[in-house]
Amino acid sequence: MIEMEMQDTLELIRQAQDVVKSRFLLCLLVTQRIHQLENGAQPTIDVDPDQYSSQKTFFELALREIIEGNMDMEQVADEE
Repeated sequence: MIEMEMQDTLELIRQAQDVVKSRFLLCLLVTQRIHQLENGAQPTIDVDPDQYSSQKTFFELALREIIEGNMDMEQVADEE
């Protein structure tokens, strides 16, 4: 079960890297978005609020937002 979750997470990371080519930039973008979500920012994609309510799930949510094209550096800067 844990291996499946890890594989799913790794696949999300690969997909996000297809959108944001720089690993450094992807790291910054995900980190900033996680901080925003921790501080009460609303998700930019349709998700079940109960599924993404803990800090552990914000990483996956941030990756999904990037993959969907709903998150970029300008949005991250605007929400701070």
